[in-house]
Amino acid sequence: MPTRRTTFRLYPTAAQEKILYDWRRMHCYLYNSALADRRDSYRREQKTVTYFDQQNRLPAFKEVWVEYKLLGAHALQATLKRVDFAY
Repeated sequence: MPTRRTTFRLYPTAAQEKILYDWRRMHCYLYNSALADRRDSYRREQKTVTYFDQQNRLPAFKEVWVEYKLLGAHALQATLKRVDFAY
């Protein structure tokens, strides 16, 4: 059975727009940090960092950056998975 795609238009309030913007900014920062971690690790030690390595570091990352607890683990793991596909 084929999968159908449905697109919904959002009409967020000003407060919701700010929250969505902050979430997007945090995902962007996580993506760039994960990419830099992979790049720097390879430059220093010629060792590749896998998705599972970075996924296992997420709890410690969320302890340091408390605002990331609002996003949820699945969303953060999806961002790390995109890094894994790209690099």
